[in-house]
Amino acid sequence: MRARETPDGVRVDGTHALLLVVELDGGEAVRVFESWPSAGHSSSRVARLLAAVGHGAGDPGALSGERVVVVREDDDYRVAVDATRETRASAAPASEDAHSLAEVVVGAGAVAGVLAVLAVGAGYTNPGLALGALAAVVLPVSLGYDAWRTHDVEWSPRPLPWAVGGAVPVLNVAVALAYLVQKAVVVTDPEDPASVWRDVLVGVVAAFAAGLALAAVEPAFPVSLAVFVHAWVFAPVAVFLDARTERHGDRRPRWPAWVAGAVVVGGAGALVYLMRTE
Repeated sequence: MRARETPDGVRVDGTHALLLVVELDGGEAVRVFESWPSAGHSSSRVARLLAAVGHGAGDPGALSGERVVVVREDDDYRVAVDATRETRASAAPASEDAHSLAEVVVGAGAVAGVLAVLAVGAGYTNPGLALGALAAVVLPVSLGYDAWRTHDVEWSPRPLPWAVGGAVPVLNVAVALAYLVQKAVVVTDPEDPASVWRDVLVGVVAAFAAGLALAAVEPAFPVSLAVFVHAWVFAPVAVFLDARTERHGDRRPRWPAWVAGAVVVGGAGALVYLMRTE
């Protein structure tokens, strides 16, 4: 609804308001209003609330059925984002079987995908196509299976998006690398996950530039092609995942435009994104 349509006394800082109907423990239903800008991007509070319950920032409908903490302020109710996160974290099960041999298969599938491009660039088309087909079979199965069995306090990925990404040739290598990085950071070493994707983006930009430089050396062309192509494809994936991290605070970038830029110009778009978000 539009902000001006909210009841008297309710204050929102956007042009639109998001109405949440929360059922209290006693069975009473109360209404909670949060800001919802007209551009379609959630306010920082809504984004943090969605993150607290394990969903992406662009889908407020995902809050349906989720348990949150609300507090009463004067005559209004507000969602307590930090309390919601703490309550869910304390209620969540501990990490259980977070790692598996499926991760090794994911890594092997990514290597097969890289070798496929390398072989095609070197003129070995048939072996390259065979390796590409192998990666397109192995990656969706291994990614989907590992995501399905990963249930961690910090991260429980949805299998379908990862499996679908793993089935797309060339893109599947970027998806596999993104999955392994995200899992290693969030599950294994969650101390400072917000900065990791910035570091990955720096590596992507460097690989993109290296691929361009190596293209000038004729014997290195197959290697330059493999590095350049995969850096280009990985750039929008890394931009998307970095844009959703907490390192941006309340000024999170509008990722669709930045992802589109990285799709069009690869590592160059990732470089501009890094410069603008530092």
